Amino acid sequence: MFITCRNMLNLPGLEKMKVVAGAGGLDKVISWVHVTEIPNAVNYVRGGELLFITGVVIGNNTSLMLKFIKEINLKKLSGLVINVGPYIKSTPKEIIDFANKVDFPVFELPFEVRLIDVTQIICKSILIKNSQKESVNNFMKEIIFEDIDITDEILNRAILYGYSINRYYCAIVVDIDDFSSYIKNNELYNEDVILDIKNYIQAIIDEIMHKNNKKYFCAVQSDSFFIMISLGKNNKKMNDSVKKEIFNIANDIKMEINKRLSPITVSIGIGGICSDLKDFKSAISQGKKTLEILKRLNRNNVIVSYSDLGVFRLFFEMDRYDEMKNLFNENLLKLKEYDKKNSSCLIKTLHVYLKNNRNLGKASEELYIHRNTMKYRVKRIEDILQCDLKDEEVVFNIKLCMQIGIFLNLIKI
Repeated sequence: MFITCRNMLNLPGLEKMKVVAGAGGLDKVISWVHVTEIPNAVNYVRGGELLFITGVVIGNNTSLMLKFIKEINLKKLSGLVINVGPYIKSTPKEIIDFANKVDFPVFELPFEVRLIDVTQIICKSILIKNSQKESVNNFMKEIIFEDIDITDEILNRAILYGYSINRYYCAIVVDIDDFSSYIKNNELYNEDVILDIKNYIQAIIDEIMHKNNKKYFCAVQSDSFFIMISLGKNNKKMNDSVKKEIFNIANDIKMEINKRLSPITVSIGIGGICSDLKDFKSAISQGKKTLEILKRLNRNNVIVSYSDLGVFRLFFEMDRYDEMKNLFNENLLKLKEYDKKNSSCLIKTLHVYLKNNRNLGKASEELYIHRNTMKYRVKRIEDILQCDLKDEEVVFNIKLCMQIGIFLNLIKI
């Protein structure tokens, strides 16, 4: 879907371009090309460009070239092409060593090859890929946001874009955490800058998918990226193996965005698995619901699967939040008020105690307190709530109310 440093080398007409360093970064996406001879060109690029130099100004000044490549690496360019010839005979060892260390791709291109021809080939390919990306984006929006019948025509379009009727797909939704506040705080009122950030995130997603040898579909709307990742032919359930694979991909996306676009972070909701095109919408919907629940819980920069949300899924579908709050108040309000009045932490103690199946030893270890202290706290909790924590029905109600309290932000654990 994007032109990367790796697949650029396979473009017709670029046979004489070769990688000399930074092969570990060949999956970097090329947003555009830029030809320069001035060392301060770093001030005129946005990030993601492939930079060409002939060395007319820098020449064989290795220290100046090293300073230059360090700056463009910090600027998150995709790579550097050195036009070797009369001004730069070959890439200096210092440049190769640095590029290999940071996985920054460096290429050599013979001086007799016309730069205008090479840059036109790359730019034309980028424009074609961007057009394809936009077509897939619009098609995916139709599938996952609109109520349409999957006709033979729609199915054929999907197959044209890479859909396989014999494979399963897993939905993930990547959402930029509180992006509106980030825009406001940084006074980013230029639409082009905001679009650049979103394009960069999509490029990072593409890089990660390439590294994991994954085919995928992506639609972008507002601050979210809706993705269907191709799985194997037999991966029709979210078993441990599939879950681990998807979580690893999601974590790579999250970590790479954190690293390259700090302080921007993303949260990722993992939805359902399906094969039929008509089920893409419901699979994505699960990922969306996961993120909506995470927002209610005030959690960000996390990866959560819809299948792991348990009772929170039920709470989310209920419209009776007042009744849920009443249930919490009936069972746990006294303990919450006691904690507030006495600066104690009995709500947390109760949560840990129940989480450890009422095992005093394990609960006291988790809270770093003596077993007798834990025993005293449990007795105090029973006195305040006027309940018996050995009663299974009582414990069930309290566990449920504890989850309600977390979901409605009535308590902090």
